Amino acid sequence: SREETHNMQQIRVLLCVIVAAFLGCCIAVELFPYNPVANSAAVVLSGNARFTVLTDFIIRMEYSNSRHFEDRATLAFLNRNTHVPQFQVSHQNGGVVITTSHLQLQYTGGAFSASSLSVKPRTSFGLQPWHYGQLDTGNLFGTIKSLDLTNVISLNCSLINNITVNGESLHCEYGLISRNGWRIVNDTSNWGLTPANAASSPQWWDSVNVDNEDLYFFGHGHNYTRALYEFTLLSNPISMVPRYASGIWWSRWYNLNNWDVQNIVGEYEKHDLPLDVFVLDMDWHTKQGWGGYSFDQRLFPNPANTLGWLHHEKGIYTSTNLHDDDGVRSTENTYRAMANYMGYPSNSQNTIPFEICTRNSSYMIGLEDITQGANYAAGVDVAWIDYQQGGTQGDCTGLVQNPTIMLSHVRGTNHVRRRENVRDVVLARWGGLGNHRYQVGFSGDVGTLNWADLAFQPYFSMTASNVGFGFWSHDLVGPWNDHELHTRWLQWGAVSAVFRTHDRGMASGSCANNDPSQCAIVEIWKLPQRYFAAARAAIHLREKWIPVLYNGVRHAFDTGVSAIRPMYYNYPQYDAAYEASASPTGLNQYFFASDDIIISPVTVPASTTNMMASKTVWIPDGQWFELTSGLVRNGGKSVMVTKNIDLTEIPIYIRAGAAIPEIHWDQKNVTGIAMRQYDPLVFSVYVTGANSGSGSVYEDDGMTLDYVRHNAYARTTLHWQRNAGGRQISITVSSTGTMYNSFPRSRSLRIRLYNTLPATSVTVNGHSASWNYDAQDLCLVVHTASNINTFQTVQITVNFVEAIEDSLLAGLKGLFHHANLAKNVLDPTWATPGANSVTGGNISVVASMPKELDVLAHTSPRTVLAHLNEVRTLYRYAVAEVNAIAGETAKPELLYNLESVPESKRKIVLEKLEAQNDLGMNAAQRKAYAIALLNSAN
Repeated sequence: SREETHNMQQIRVLLCVIVAAFLGCCIAVELFPYNPVANSAAVVLSGNARFTVLTDFIIRMEYSNSRHFEDRATLAFLNRNTHVPQFQVSHQNGGVVITTSHLQLQYTGGAFSASSLSVKPRTSFGLQPWHYGQLDTGNLFGTIKSLDLTNVISLNCSLINNITVNGESLHCEYGLISRNGWRIVNDTSNWGLTPANAASSPQWWDSVNVDNEDLYFFGHGHNYTRALYEFTLLSNPISMVPRYASGIWWSRWYNLNNWDVQNIVGEYEKHDLPLDVFVLDMDWHTKQGWGGYSFDQRLFPNPANTLGWLHHEKGIYTSTNLHDDDGVRSTENTYRAMANYMGYPSNSQNTIPFEICTRNSSYMIGLEDITQGANYAAGVDVAWIDYQQGGTQGDCTGLVQNPTIMLSHVRGTNHVRRRENVRDVVLARWGGLGNHRYQVGFSGDVGTLNWADLAFQPYFSMTASNVGFGFWSHDLVGPWNDHELHTRWLQWGAVSAVFRTHDRGMASGSCANNDPSQCAIVEIWKLPQRYFAAARAAIHLREKWIPVLYNGVRHAFDTGVSAIRPMYYNYPQYDAAYEASASPTGLNQYFFASDDIIISPVTVPASTTNMMASKTVWIPDGQWFELTSGLVRNGGKSVMVTKNIDLTEIPIYIRAGAAIPEIHWDQKNVTGIAMRQYDPLVFSVYVTGANSGSGSVYEDDGMTLDYVRHNAYARTTLHWQRNAGGRQISITVSSTGTMYNSFPRSRSLRIRLYNTLPATSVTVNGHSASWNYDAQDLCLVVHTASNINTFQTVQITVNFVEAIEDSLLAGLKGLFHHANLAKNVLDPTWATPGANSVTGGNISVVASMPKELDVLAHTSPRTVLAHLNEVRTLYRYAVAEVNAIAGETAKPELLYNLESVPESKRKIVLEKLEAQNDLGMNAAQRKAYAIALLNSAN
């Protein structure tokens, strides 16, 4: 619930205060200190067993033949000294019964077995009884190392535990939640960590767990979000990465030089595409092997100049690819300094071998502070840990002790270890439970560019949230022969946790030798215009929603709930909430960084009959604003909506009454947007279906640790309500928090009120204010002055020309949009009704109306209302006119019959048609497409 979420946030704030005090006097090599020894008041001993009551819902269960129990931290569990809940203990017949407010554990003595150890619920909240050894048949799954070479794969660990990829286990981890209401986390095989006794040394693997069995019983029932939150109490929060990580990333495996970097940035600017992170794949370094740590001077004679240009002139952050298994060769620029640090003879030319799992951490500290340190000093911000050389390299034993998680552990704590006031961020694969502290995830090289792999990525991201790792970055790239698939992949990326275009070599190399036209596409601007426009619109939406995403980053830190949230988090009582699957036709929908936004990316191709993709969406309880149409859907337990979706659309639903924070899109300066402070700050308010509502935005400096150390952040909240019988909306905007250095002392606000009418007056703090009407979205936009004090409460009052009638306005947005789409389909062949006649043409009337209404809104607002009352009638006429189109068009010579074009030339012809926004369809296909568009507006 929202109240429970608020309580979690308050507890996290208190922890931040404690950490701030701790950091003032003590050593911490992660953001929060480890505290692995439990409060003695929480511990119950019974023979060779030890039980620790960690929360009302979590009990640790250990068995040790030696009665020596494990008190060291592991990478999965760092903090066992939690607040001790109230519980009762009854020792009976050599065993014990432990009773909390929600659970009752019974142990009858001896080795753990089905007959000696069990837990049953005390309250009805979805928890089923459990006994030792019981299979968790209701588990909702977690995640695996990556999707390298796997394509679509089961996430049921029992089915894939024996699979290895590139010599390393998949590190499959079941979810921390289950429809059975319980989950057993087995930490027995994990290694204990060394204590943190020096600021320059992170905790390292020490030795194997001393327990014979070390189990954690999670018994949260169907309170799934509580389970995730309490896991972060034991394992530390999901890390809060810099704000730029929520923006747009570019990556490509290509031999780029300094000139190429500037050209690529120029293409983003030229095509009005935002860019926040520039990733250099492995060709950035010298070519002695697969790995390396020195810039190739032939490509980057002065790396600091190129990285400095990206940083200071463009606001773009940088990442470099690392394959660490090769060690440090004598050809590296920093070899001599590294060799001296490691104690090698002064004349040594021997490669310094990769060491990651030995108890001595000298190699990794030297690697980061000396060898990689030179690159960080030159301007590299993010380590892309592309480790895939085997789970036992670097002296690791494999499985839970693997290089993947330890590399993230080291590089994900560098700044804290060095006492630098900068957040750590990595791009790396999953290495096991506890990896949520080191974000963001790299899901590896996408296997196959097909619809099945696309559909799997949202599902994979959702289940990963069940272990706190819901910030996966997936390769976004398109095949040469399916621009629709590429566009849908980019649309999914736009509403995923991390947007990163990447080509692993499919856009160059052998394809370029054989047939360059069959190379994959990674440069978005090389898409044909129709597809490019749809992809760019999705990318713009993502950048506008940076405040939404960053709210989600803070929410994940506070609650353990990631940005991509399965529907069952909020609706565990409904079967429909569990329908998400790896199937392209599954209900792959999720909450996006908020309880107010539901996304259902399209993962199926369009029909060849009507050129539209059929999509079914479950509408849960409440009322939901359909972003593509402006219609409000009434939800419920089994309310399913199936409709045709155009290429330009992503099914997005906003909770009625919600106020969604956004940034204003600035076409003049498209790079580095994610790190800018929000000025103007935009709130989009979805009025239809609600009489009041609210929304908030979280802000901090986006880069430092001050949000923890000094609670340096602010929250700005908007509340609104309807008054005067619906003819007035009153809005209050207020901020609370700390005035951190980069927080704007003053700024302007823009409030977008969806499904409303033109105003007769708008006031801000009692003074007349400017506004405009965006009829395409039926949206009144309020503009405040630019000097609004950010900690001054702002009162806004909007009076409308008439009372807002939801039944009139809901859905008109979709009619306008689809009238334009259908007109664009018919126009190239002059088939649009009215194009060759003085009669008819209602589709053009509806399509053209919004621009006229924009002007009339100020001069004649009642005329706007009159026209809006006519739209549905005109639209029905438009549908009838399109249905009446004859099979032949006015200018048949403009049509192309692709079937008559030789196969060898068909692609070239199709590209030319697409470049002209032509679809290469015959008259019948155009009519079918136009009718489908008109019929799917609502």
